[in-house]
Amino acid sequence: MILVAVVLSPVFGEAADDTKSILMITWRGLTPAEEGFVGKLGELGIDADIDHFDANRDQTELAGFLRENLDVLKTRDLIYTFGTTVTQTVNNFDIANVPRVFNIVADPVGVGLVGSLDCPPPGMTGAKMSLSPDVNLELFRKIHPVQTMAILFDPRENNAVSEADHLTIAAEKLGITPKRLRFAPDADETDLQLSSLIPQLEGVDALYVTASSSFIAHSGILKEIIPDDLVSIGSSTAYIDEGITLAFGTEYRERGEAAAELAAKILLDDVPPNKLPIDEIDAADAILFVNTDSKAASTLRLENATNTVVYK
Repeated sequence: MILVAVVLSPVFGEAADDTKSILMITWRGLTPAEEGFVGKLGELGIDADIDHFDANRDQTELAGFLRENLDVLKTRDLIYTFGTTVTQTVNNFDIANVPRVFNIVADPVGVGLVGSLDCPPPGMTGAKMSLSPDVNLELFRKIHPVQTMAILFDPRENNAVSEADHLTIAAEKLGITPKRLRFAPDADETDLQLSSLIPQLEGVDALYVTASSSFIAHSGILKEIIPDDLVSIGSSTAYIDEGITLAFGTEYRERGEAAAELAAKILLDDVPPNKLPIDEIDAADAILFVNTDSKAASTLRLENATNTVVYK
């Protein structure tokens, strides 16, 4: 019996002989991504008993849960993982026989989860969270001229470091001067970090906030960092309500639905996960979300945008 933080089973009515057993492992609680995942499974006709374990952003707790319940995990029909850290940690355990679908991973290639988006490793596939940094930057330049760009990242998170690295390279290729800013919002001496970081934003044309669970968990602090007149772009649409000016992408719920589509092919059609390419948001289909509370939004040249604009 797995001890879970939240029990969601049975989700779709009475259990039947063909009921699938699914475990969702999350990093920072249930999000709209999981709502989309569960809802879409029901729409696709999948009866499922779904259990949920949340690591509460504690990798030690996550590893302990996996060690203690490894035998039971191996009996599941599918495991859903949220985020880079959870997915990497689960991959360190010997459960390759259980199909795994990850979600909300910013850069699965950059962090070494997959060799390429078209060829996932055996036992795993998933839905990529955001556009590639170079694509994000190209779309951003259409609506806001930038010569110097600050890149905010948490050096403790692999996905954030990978994104900052790729963005640095992409910016330099376009003649943009990158300015890398390290920040750990839940570490000691936050005030000292802020006093050092904020002056470094002087003279930059824009701030790029990389995907980071620590930034989302402490997103209110972004409002302390970002000057009112500075245009900021978030790698994740989750930042839109927290002071970021804009983000290209889609809603978390849609990413959950994309993950459910992959899960359905595995559970209903017996397609091996590694035969299913990683689901990626097409740049042309990405939505440009603009934060109407951001004073800097008025400086954007939205008439040059080639993507659908949604104001939030």
